[in-house]
Amino acid sequence: MLKSLHIENFAIVDEANVSFDSGLNVITGETGVGKSLIVDALSIALGERAFKDFIRDGYPSAVVEAVFEVKPSELKKLASQGFNASIITVKREIRLQGKSKVWINGQSRTVQELKELGDLLVDLHGQHEHQYLLNEEHHVDFLDQFAESQDLKQAVADKYHTLSGLIRELREREKTASNRNEQFQLYTFQLQELNEINPQPNELDELEKERRVLENALTISEQASALFKEVDGSDGSALERVNTIIRQLEGLSIYTGTAATFLPEALAARVTLQGIADFASEYEKEVQADPQRLSEVESRIRILSRLCQKYNRSYSELLDYWEEIRIRLEKQDDPDWSKAELTQSIKQHTQAYSKACYALSKHRKKEASILSRTVVEKLSHLGIPKARFEIEVSQEEQEGGLVELESKIFRADATGMDKIVFWMQANPGEPLRPLARIASGGEISRIMLSIKSAMSGKDGIGTVIFDEIDTGISGRIARVVGAELKDLGRHHQLISITHLPQIASLADSHFRVEKHLINQRTVTRVKRLDENERINEIATLIGDGAPGETTLLAAKELLIQED
Repeated sequence: MLKSLHIENFAIVDEANVSFDSGLNVITGETGVGKSLIVDALSIALGERAFKDFIRDGYPSAVVEAVFEVKPSELKKLASQGFNASIITVKREIRLQGKSKVWINGQSRTVQELKELGDLLVDLHGQHEHQYLLNEEHHVDFLDQFAESQDLKQAVADKYHTLSGLIRELREREKTASNRNEQFQLYTFQLQELNEINPQPNELDELEKERRVLENALTISEQASALFKEVDGSDGSALERVNTIIRQLEGLSIYTGTAATFLPEALAARVTLQGIADFASEYEKEVQADPQRLSEVESRIRILSRLCQKYNRSYSELLDYWEEIRIRLEKQDDPDWSKAELTQSIKQHTQAYSKACYALSKHRKKEASILSRTVVEKLSHLGIPKARFEIEVSQEEQEGGLVELESKIFRADATGMDKIVFWMQANPGEPLRPLARIASGGEISRIMLSIKSAMSGKDGIGTVIFDEIDTGISGRIARVVGAELKDLGRHHQLISITHLPQIASLADSHFRVEKHLINQRTVTRVKRLDENERINEIATLIGDGAPGETTLLAAKELLIQED
């Protein structure tokens, strides 16, 4: 139950402190004073989206704080979400600069945690929920709440997510297998190609060196011959001169030790020159012009170069890739066993999921019949005596659907296999039509109230808020609606924003929202009304203006009827 609400610098509310009671709490006030701001502030305190436009002009932040008293019967539900206290205080600060801040019982929490808690504490029926009721996508939510289908729904959702995961895995594996097969076909072709060409380590470098020699064989031969002559093949050659130098050093060394020190270097020079001479002589003989070999070398170089270009790799990288694909092909796995196993698992989980969907559907059909009768009874009491209200629970066949029953395939998802549609006949003689196509604003208000009344005691929510549930109704029906709200207040704490005196007169606690001009600024205040103030307020609602003798008398009569 909502015990108190503190609002600070929120829109045109500079500060408001409201203490609510059990039973039916009614909020009234002139149009435009900010009645709905109370609901907006509370919704933000419970985790709804907050906009910086809510911050009062001239202030850095807005604060909303709500205190709830949790009944022992509600503690278990809250404990499942990690909240164990019998008193829960939620606070939210919206800031112009930076993110909004959230506290639950003094501890910093996330907006998502606040929203999850708020959904357990308050059922807020705002003006927009008329459209929510008219949207067929939400009809399943109303039915499941009434039917208390949480366990069956959870079983369906769990099995759906498991099955969906397996199906997704199978598709991914099939795609992977297909891609792998294509890849291995490519590898097989590439391996065959590389095996046929058979490139060898360093082969390309060696061939390029050989080509340079073959292309310049004549020049190389001439230069080698000339080198040999310079070193050893002619009079006055380098070897001949070095030998002469060695003999002279040997002769001098008899007389001076200094000369002997040069002998090792001179002897080494002779060895070097002799090596050069041998090299030049042999190289001249080896290097011969060979056009056929040159053609073979050039052809092989072209083959290897094109291969590098084709694979977009250097020669060394090409050899590494050759070895890589050889290993990959040797280690290729056969995925057929995993596919067969996965397919069997999908079959088993499909059966389990189908059974869960069927159990949920059977339960929904049973409870839909009960809810339909209950709503019709409520509508008769609320001034639509000849109404028909039916809940259609149907299934849609779909090729490739997930649920198979009685040789038929049905569409299904995490919510089950059912499509839920509310049908309504407000006037005798008219056919049943989808609710969205026939209901007026007043009828929608009463249908919503009927559904909420039918759910009384089942949702486990302590506080229910109606923001102008009285849309489109007046006169005697308004009184009847008020009586229904009063009755609903026996099971829930009810907070209702209304403009109807018939409903306001039935309140256990009555609050008026007022707008004042203070220091040239508009401010909104919330005031709890005493008995005399209630009479004046109800009279104002009756006369839609300042109360007169007649409206005051009518107000007193309404309050007497309430007593």
